[in-house]
Amino acid sequence: MNQTSLATSQGVSAPQGGVAPEAAQRAEALHRTSIIVDGTCPGDHWSENFDQWITGGATCCVVTVASTESARETMKSIGGFYKLLSESSDRLVLATTTEEIRQAKTDGKLAVVMQFQGTHPIEYDYNLVELYGRLGVRIVQLTYNQRSAVGDGCEEPGNAGLSEFGHKVVEELNRLGIAVDLAHTGVQTSLDAIEASASPCIVSHSNCSSVHKSKRNLSDELIRAVTGNGGVIGLNGFPAFVRDAGAPTLDDLIDHMVHIDSLAGSGHVGLGLDYYQCGIVQYEQFISDGLWHPGNYPPPPWNFPAGIEDPSTLHRLTDRLVERGYTDEEIRGVLGENWMRIFDKIWSKA
Repeated sequence: MNQTSLATSQGVSAPQGGVAPEAAQRAEALHRTSIIVDGTCPGDHWSENFDQWITGGATCCVVTVASTESARETMKSIGGFYKLLSESSDRLVLATTTEEIRQAKTDGKLAVVMQFQGTHPIEYDYNLVELYGRLGVRIVQLTYNQRSAVGDGCEEPGNAGLSEFGHKVVEELNRLGIAVDLAHTGVQTSLDAIEASASPCIVSHSNCSSVHKSKRNLSDELIRAVTGNGGVIGLNGFPAFVRDAGAPTLDDLIDHMVHIDSLAGSGHVGLGLDYYQCGIVQYEQFISDGLWHPGNYPPPPWNFPAGIEDPSTLHRLTDRLVERGYTDEEIRGVLGENWMRIFDKIWSKA
């Protein structure tokens, strides 16, 4: 970080009030020429609104194609996803390598990476990991809040660690060059996975408990463990994980980045904005099923950080990072190059 960036880590922010003309030109050029990766895009919402990411200048979207679904349901979901890609081939392209993401930027298309938010699709057969890998899945989150065959989610009070089956799943993910994702995952399961994994683990969409306390956010211990092994953490724009109450600001979101940088140095933060909306009926079903706890997930509607309320306005995040004094290299890293570096390292083993 330069001196202005360092000031933000000490609680000092550059004043808001519009970007100066020279800074605006710099921010526009940075945003236009950067690789921009949103590390978590909920599948249903993204499928209906991916034009917003294109308008916002995104290069790549990591899209959730399964979470708590069975293997059969997951195959149906992937089939439907392939159909969408085929029908929108003039705008979308499946990516399984960083080279394909960069080529999509050159070709003016939006690259799409398939992600699982949980290991339910594997059921109790870790051999299915290879099947999903061959279909193009490149990121697998170990749990989704609850206990699974792999380990405990972040909302489980017992905080049990990685199971014996979980060790086999991590080993398979490593062998196949699929990223091990610790979002929504319990602390002990996460620490065990970091120790067991031959590749760096990532956290696709989580913030910092020291900045805003939530079971979905990461302790300093876990941040150090992830980043100490070379991992990257995606900033989550979901408002309940950014600040205590009300609509968060861009500075509220950036404060989580500042905290990670203060613990690990720059180069370990990406975007995992998790633009998600659902109606009250679906929300109440998630609560009833125990997937969400109301103390951590307030009812909709949800207001994402002011300025980037939806993905079509992502350039405003670049504007604010310029205002706050980050260097071009730091900004390109946060927008996408930090993800590209870790993806290249993990996926090259495929």
